[in-house]
Formats: sequence, structure tokens, C-alpha cells
Amino acid sequence: MTNQANGGATENYKGLLIQYCQERGLHQPTYTETQLGPSDAPQWQVKVSYGDQVHETPEPVAGSKKFAHQVASQQVLAKIESRRESFLTGEVETSALSALEAEDIFEAEDVSGAAFEPIEVPTPLLSTALTIASERITSANPSRYRTLTDSEFSDKVSKLTLKIVRELLTEAEKGKITLR
Repeated sequence: MTNQANGGATENYKGLLIQYCQERGLHQPTYTETQLGPSDAPQWQVKVSYGDQVHETPEPVAGSKKFAHQVASQQVLAKIESRRESFLTGEVETSALSALEAEDIFEAEDVSGAAFEPIEVPTPLLSTALTIASERITSANPSRYRTLTDSEFSDKVSKLTLKIVRELLTEAEKGKITLR
């Protein structure tokens, strides 16, 4: 990540974190930094607030304040991705995730390998679930889906639609609601 020659980052992690927040309707992340060490060799302890989360760099970051923000942003993005991967592999339950992370994972979850029994679903329910799935995928992270082919996008929409339908049917069964 670092380009020590100019003290900067080769990837704009701060910009990526801002984009992540914008795509989810959150305010831009805020950065609070504390300078440690002398002014000729500063180190920065950075705290990043985004959504309902706060991240603090575990160790002070040497270099410019701008570079410290990049490092902190990279850590936040890595943490988000790590928690998503942990959930998808079954290591973390949904209740342990923030609402933002759970929504992000729900959108990305792949149910292609799951074995399900065939079900009969009323057409209006299926149509509504399809609309919800399409809306979630396109509005939650639009830049991620600009590069998908039509078949890849259709595959993601169909998987999410099936997940929504199955969850609705499960909840209806728990609530003793009959769907017609």
C-alpha cells in the first residue's frame, strides 16, 4: 500500500471508504487524529467514525497526517471485508454484526450450494421479492455492479430473490400466516 518515496499511498483507501459510506446512505467518515512524537518525525493515532462504527489504529502511524488517514481507512475496509468473510463462512452470527454489515452481507450472500426443497410461492410474492432483490442490489452498491454482465447480475438477483422468499415463508410459518 505504501509508497514511501513520496510518503503517500498507491491506493486511495480514504476515497474508497467515503464511497462505501455514500453507497449506503451514511455520512462521510470522520477522522480524529492525535500527534505523537516530535513534529519532525510525527506519528499519528487515528480514530475513524463511520456509520455506527468507530475504528482506532492499533499502533501509531508514522508519516504525514494524510498518510495516517489512508492507513486507518485501509484498516477499516479490511475489517469490513474480514467480518463479511467470517459471516459467510459461518464463523460470526448476524447478531454480532452491525446493521450496516448485516445488510451488506445479506446482499452478497451466495445460496447456490444450498440444498432446498421445491416450494410453491404465490406469483405476487415472488414478483415483490424479485423487485426488492433488484432494488437492494442496484442501490446498495451501484459501482460494484456496473462491471457485471447481464447473466452475472441476473444470477445475483435470482439468488437474493430466493433468499428473500425463503425467509418470508419461514417467518410466515412461524407467525402461522397462510400465503395464497
